[in-house]
Parts: sequence; C-alpha cells; structure tokens
Amino acid sequence: MNGDESGSTKTELPETAGPERGENRRVEVYPGKEVVVEFDPSLTFECVDGCTWCCHHGVLLYEEDFFELAGCAPLAESTTQVRGEDFVRKEPKERDEHVGEDGQACFFLRDDGLCALHAEHDWKPARCSVFPLSVTVENSDIHVSVREEAHEHCDGLDVSERRVVDHLDAFLPELLWDLDNPETRRRL
Repeated sequence: MNGDESGSTKTELPETAGPERGENRRVEVYPGKEVVVEFDPSLTFECVDGCTWCCHHGVLLYEEDFFELAGCAPLAESTTQVRGEDFVRKEPKERDEHVGEDGQACFFLRDDGLCALHAEHDWKPARCSVFPLSVTVENSDIHVSVREEAHEHCDGLDVSERRVVDHLDAFLPELLWDLDNPETRRRL
C-alpha cells in the first residue's frame, strides 16, 4: 500500500489553466515543493490484494534507491542498465498469476503477489511509490497525472475514500525535486 493512513492534507494553491488539459491545480506536497495536478481531485486510490499490475514493469532506480537496494539484494542479479539508467529487472516467472502478458514481472515480485523488498525489508524504490501516477516536467514544474494504462489495468483506482490529492506525499518521494529528470515515462 502506498504511503500512510494519517489523513494528511496538502495545501492547495490557486488553480492554473492548462492549455490542453483544462483546469490544473497546484498543490504543495512538501514545504516549498509543489506539483501541478492533472487529474480529478476526487480520485481515490488504495492498493488492492491480488492486483500486481504495477509490478509487471521494470522499475527505474534513482541513485539513492540503487544504494539502498545494494543493502537488500545482489545488484548483479536484480538490476540491469538500459540507456545509462539502472532498473530493477523484469524476469520470466513460471506461473500464470501476477505476471504481465509477456509472462514477466519485477524480479522482486513473489509468487504470492507481494513485493519481497516491501515485505522483507519494509522498503521499496521511490518509483514504486509513484504508481499509478505519472510525473512529467513542463516549464520547470512537476506535473502529476494518472498513467493512461492505469485506468484499464489498476484495480485500486476509485475503490476507497483515500483521495490521492490529499496524500501526494505518499506517492511522490521528496527526492523527485532534487533529480535532474524526475519524469516517469522512461521504461525498461
């Protein structure tokens, strides 16, 4: 499950009109760090047992994640490098459940559908926290939307009362503001 259950609230800043997306809302996620929200503020999300769609992709590792992962797992087995960026690798799984259409899933996705890193180390890469959201940068502003594919594949959308906009700190690690490129469209 992403984030905490504390019921935290975020400071909503004045709305700004998006040229092609209608009304966008600026939200302060951390003090002095805001995003432009490009999704319906009534959207809710909660991880759902049995839904592992987000684990069917290779996971981009930011530098901080890479070093943290080194303390949890052998990097030579669990990671790969593509276009100069580190990813948790996908691997073929010998099962029909908890895999993508290609029969593969994240290296750390166990047979029971749980993440070994999260279950055994109480940690997961920052990029995993971002799902099912997508991060882009426009005019030096971080924009947050829902991944287009999530509407079709993610079972956790609109199944709870936990509004995403009120819990953006659970989805968007603070390190995103320190990265040269926090965009999440990069894939393995």
